[in-house]
Amino acid sequence: MDVTPGARGTARLWHYTEEALAAVAVWTERIAGKGEDADPLVLLHRPSRSGLLAVFDGVGGAGRAPAGRTPSGQLRTQAWLASRRARALVEEWFTDATTAIAPNVLAAHLGNRLGAGVLRPRRIRGKLQRELPTTFAGLIFELADGQAAWQVLWAGDSRCYVAEPRGGLQQLSLDDTEAGDALELLLQDPPMTNLVQAGGPFQIRGSRGSARLPCLLITATDGFFGYVGTPAEFEYALWETLLSAQDAMHWSVLLTEKVQSYTQDDASIAIVALGFEDFSVVRASFRARFDRLREEHAEPMRRAAAGGRTALVETRKRSWLAYREYYERRLPPREGSDS
Repeated sequence: MDVTPGARGTARLWHYTEEALAAVAVWTERIAGKGEDADPLVLLHRPSRSGLLAVFDGVGGAGRAPAGRTPSGQLRTQAWLASRRARALVEEWFTDATTAIAPNVLAAHLGNRLGAGVLRPRRIRGKLQRELPTTFAGLIFELADGQAAWQVLWAGDSRCYVAEPRGGLQQLSLDDTEAGDALELLLQDPPMTNLVQAGGPFQIRGSRGSARLPCLLITATDGFFGYVGTPAEFEYALWETLLSAQDAMHWSVLLTEKVQSYTQDDASIAIVALGFEDFSVVRASFRARFDRLREEHAEPMRRAAAGGRTALVETRKRSWLAYREYYERRLPPREGSDS
């Protein structure tokens, strides 16, 4: 299966549907020609009823050093190159039938190959500089017995999620930062403690889980979830666009328009809907969840925005306290925690 992307301004969009499966993906860049996210990756393997979705965000601050020029003379940063090379290597690893599907095996594959033929010795390296730095967030899934079982794999602050019609959006990966609270991470920009890089140590972290079908699996870079007022507002944006969409292609268009209306970064997302009869059922399944988010989170935040900073801060706190229990219920324990 080869799905050709559609173009919309500085964005690329993908969509695909078949029985009991729909997939959409969006890639946008903040500055034309300089986007450091790679294209989202969605792979399906029908014989095993399995697949992979993943996103990659080249880390511009740590990877701002030049990596070379294109044949047309355009300068590319190491961050730009890193995300794209990591994407190709993850696809290679997943499609190799002889390779074990394990975090340490993927880490070794990336570590051995990411900088091959690219890096040159550097006499001076700043403390914050990295060779070919990028985030990675991936979900490997398999369908069996009315369930979607998954393995979450990540490095950095891109994220993986599952979304259920009643329970809503639930984060599956932990940001590799010292701060772990999703609201706190919206209000500050802490440095990452782990990311994919060449010539330096990193980890691919992993966890496993499952959910009853139907459900959605989602991977996204921070351009999608990092520029909203509260964590609940990212979920609200997903269902607001879904419920206005006529089909999967239209959803990808509306997601593009929505994220471009609020983000200040490159942004990419991959979504797979599993176990729904068709797209109209996906849309109808999240109607009640959307109505609840609008009443309990989106509308209070809209009203608070007109009431000044104090009202906004208090409303944001109340939203997060009401939202976080179910949103965080599938998070793996943080290293060093007692849970």
